[in-house]
Amino acid sequence: ASGAGRAADLRYIESVGRTVAQYANGNKIIIEKSTVPVKTAQALDRVLNANKGKQNFWILSNPEFLAEGTAVKDLDDPDRVLIGGPTSDEGVVATNILVDIYANWVPRERILTT
Repeated sequence: ASGAGRAADLRYIESVGRTVAQYANGNKIIIEKSTVPVKTAQALDRVLNANKGKQNFWILSNPEFLAEGTAVKDLDDPDRVLIGGPTSDEGVVATNILVDIYANWVPRERILTT
């Protein structure tokens, strides 16, 4: 549980991280799609790196901006797409891979990276 003065319960995120690390057959980009507690990416990164073999993982944040009743339109024609990721050279490459995917239907000027 989470709330004022309480840490977020990341057990399920950590469990997924262990599973991904166990079954990944190569380098992987992992995308956080929804609003998650602060430090989720760091917790997931810690679990992935503690359980990985030779593969590497990059965690990107790509929050959804969906409104009830217009979700399909919002996905098809978003007013913006926000992608955050590591600033290392490899992290920038991972971010650009996701940018290229969105650029198939979203104008690049609406794809914002951090």
